Amino acid sequence: MSRFSRAPRLRMVLFFLSLFLIYSFHQHLGYWMDSRSFLEQPLDIFDPAEYSYHHSEDAPSLSWKEAEEDIIEVKAPVSPAQSPFCQSYECGKGKWTPRRNPFTSLEHFQSAHSNSYHPVWYACDLWNAERVKAEGEENMKRAGQRLVDMMNWEWLPDRGKLLEYDPIEFVVRMLKSPGGLILVGGEIFFNSFNNYAPTHPTDSITRQHWHAFYVHFLHHDITYHSNPEHLPLAGTPSVDQFVLKKNSPMYKVLQEKAGVPDSRMERPFFTIMEEHMGIGEADIRAITNVKPDFEWAHKFRRIEGWEDHMKWLATPREGEEDSVTEDTLVMINAGAHWSRQELPMLRAPTEIEEKALLTDAYARMNERPSTTALLRLVTQVVKTLVRHTKTWPTQGLKNNFLYNVSKTKLSLDGEKLGRSRWDWDEFKHHNEMWNSTIQSIMEERPEESKDAKWYYLDVWDLSLQRPEAHLEPPQDCLHWCLPTVFDDWTKLFYHTVNIEEGRQ
Repeated sequence: MSRFSRAPRLRMVLFFLSLFLIYSFHQHLGYWMDSRSFLEQPLDIFDPAEYSYHHSEDAPSLSWKEAEEDIIEVKAPVSPAQSPFCQSYECGKGKWTPRRNPFTSLEHFQSAHSNSYHPVWYACDLWNAERVKAEGEENMKRAGQRLVDMMNWEWLPDRGKLLEYDPIEFVVRMLKSPGGLILVGGEIFFNSFNNYAPTHPTDSITRQHWHAFYVHFLHHDITYHSNPEHLPLAGTPSVDQFVLKKNSPMYKVLQEKAGVPDSRMERPFFTIMEEHMGIGEADIRAITNVKPDFEWAHKFRRIEGWEDHMKWLATPREGEEDSVTEDTLVMINAGAHWSRQELPMLRAPTEIEEKALLTDAYARMNERPSTTALLRLVTQVVKTLVRHTKTWPTQGLKNNFLYNVSKTKLSLDGEKLGRSRWDWDEFKHHNEMWNSTIQSIMEERPEESKDAKWYYLDVWDLSLQRPEAHLEPPQDCLHWCLPTVFDDWTKLFYHTVNIEEGRQ
């Protein structure tokens, strides 16, 4: 074929290539314009013109730009160019992409989490606008499909990739430290719960995260006792300590891989402490400058002496010096209790003045001696945050809701006021305060010091982009369907531990 006969084909290819470039430019320009307009939106959980979440129509409202100006700048190290993996400070920035090997059915999803010990998640419930759970066989199928749709997304960092999560290696890493992994935190519910329910709306965020952890353990035949009697705080409310079962199929395998003595196997590899505020009532009253006679009724879960128990867990033992050589890991979730809803002593004429009091109290909390002692005690931190946005994976919505999550409005003034006082729009600001505090401590820490190391694990953007994964959007903007984002928090944490400890 001559070069002249190929010319029309070449022109056609160039024509379509030009169309593609024009389309791509248009899409990116539209995205940039949307981003610019989004930055100007008031700092509310939803668009205030649509949802009217303000305490008062006359109360001033912070814009995103104004809020950003108040946030302390946090330095970000330069990423090692040679590493194919994202660094710990990078991994939380990215987007959700369709799962590379998607689940084709509920059965397919369940087979990936199957075990011989406890039920696997089978649905994420559906609710109507009156907050009534949908019942019936057809709705159960839709609830199951809702879960499948939500699990068909995976987190993709903007730069680099994440390590493949290995639950077995993670448990080995826990055994190589005196105290394993400790989850500390909680949030807004005080009711009882079923520890092994696939989803339960009264579970705390900390316990929900544990649920996501343990199903992966059981899938690999890693079984455990809960609160054996020989442990301190066994039977203490809001404390759960998990010790590997000696008759577990994986007990000897894990011990040999970790290379640890029997004495280490008798202590917890995983511990949960549901401690809602992190500090006691006396400290809270001090940092809020409340009058001594102020009557404050609250139902916070508080574990007296939890700091001492953490020290007991993390203390190296004689005879284990050569094998139990890693740091104890601690993840802290400072949840929704740090809000005007739970701190009613923070009162001012306007909403913006009340929020300023809240921010001041939060800053004082970071400066308390008890908080400083805690910062020097533990080695890892996570701040779990949830906030609605209007950008989420659209495939996750495929007609599986009984109502549109973007159209629901609060109808009662009291409900609007109550919701606004949870201060979910303050999470990002408080986030940066933790980040700045942690960075300052690490900058002051001598290179050769054996004191605890702190890392800020950022799950803000990751969670922000998944409002449809909440248990009951938009009514419950705090709890999540399991395992959804919790799996990705775990993967991010596993990745961070390995990167920071030099295993990649």
